[in-house]
Amino acid sequence: MPEERPRQTFDLGRTNKVEVEVRRRSHLDRLPEYPDFGFANETIDGLIPSCKVESWEKFIEIMRRPEHNLARGEMVYRGQRGFDWHLSSTLSRMYASGSVPSAHQTDLLDQFRLAMRGRGLDVSKLEEEEIWAFGQHHGLRTPLIDWTKSPYVALFFAFSEPDPDGMQNPSRAVFCLNMAAIRADSDMRDWIFEPTHHENARLVNQAGLFTVTPAGSDNIVSALLNNLSESEVINPDDPNDVGKYVSKIHIPNVNRHECLNTLRKMNIHHANLFPDPGGASQFCNDWLTRIIEAERIDAEEAQRAAEKTRLKKYDPAEIARQPGEEREQIVTLLRGVLTGRSLVRVGTLREWAPKISSLYYQEATRDWPNHPSTMAALKVTFRRFFLSNGIDKEMAEICARRMIGFYREKWTQAND
Repeated sequence: MPEERPRQTFDLGRTNKVEVEVRRRSHLDRLPEYPDFGFANETIDGLIPSCKVESWEKFIEIMRRPEHNLARGEMVYRGQRGFDWHLSSTLSRMYASGSVPSAHQTDLLDQFRLAMRGRGLDVSKLEEEEIWAFGQHHGLRTPLIDWTKSPYVALFFAFSEPDPDGMQNPSRAVFCLNMAAIRADSDMRDWIFEPTHHENARLVNQAGLFTVTPAGSDNIVSALLNNLSESEVINPDDPNDVGKYVSKIHIPNVNRHECLNTLRKMNIHHANLFPDPGGASQFCNDWLTRIIEAERIDAEEAQRAAEKTRLKKYDPAEIARQPGEEREQIVTLLRGVLTGRSLVRVGTLREWAPKISSLYYQEATRDWPNHPSTMAALKVTFRRFFLSNGIDKEMAEICARRMIGFYREKWTQAND
């Protein structure tokens, strides 16, 4: 990766996976909050100025701001699951350099035309971009990149799939591209393509369109920035200036199901965005996933409620309902240990008994004998009581053990 970001010639550069792993955890911390942008990490964000929002709810909120609702500054959006995924076409990902040989691109399109014979749509009569668009939504690798005019559809695609197990992915991302500015430039207007063929229902429902990487460019971003910089439209060293044309918003990768549930209420879900059997299948799979997740959450809440009940301490007022027999039993128990050694008078033990009983009902949980840690904590409470009343360390330990044994026996009798 270059030591510093080039001013006029833009190259995304490459860095090994180890460096990405080292930087990924602190990347969100270094990013400015929207609406400010920064060049935080070229390996993660390429040359695109980036920022963060505090949540997916905040993203929805900022999409209502004027800068995303100007008739002469129409923005388009693209959502991506991976926080460090760059903007690249499915075809360019086949090549290590990211640059697609023109001969390969032409031959691939010819192969698709031939392969489509007798398979439904007659693509031989379509314009080249229309064929690419049709193929894109049927799995063909193309030089096109999908965008949508709806930031909420982009948010859906950013959060629609779960992360693979073990994947470190602190944020999802939505890219923003100033479509109106590109179309206003005669050198770039052909980079935006909106198919007109009626065979692409998915594209209609997704408010979709494409960018076409210009010939000879490794990626759409470097081509855009080179053009704008050479025309002196932007200061390439000012991220807020560049951000008026292209930007990347990082959204913390949390509460994915809540995000999708909200978008579902906006009629943004697989069944609507993919009006075909595949979309119906994914819609049903998503429904089942949400049911399972809801049941899991309910089970966890029930477990927490049960745990809270289990750990609920005895009501201190319960001491008032205890019969005098319990207090007398405590006096008798301690008398055999302390008064026989002339350490404490019986009258003092009668004063201690209700206090000891009160300590027990305040500190003991409902099933404390089943939990060694709780039993140990209760024993410490008793020992501290005796130490604070002038009993030496050795005798305080003996008395505390006696009280534990006494109350454990009472608990066992009550729960048999």
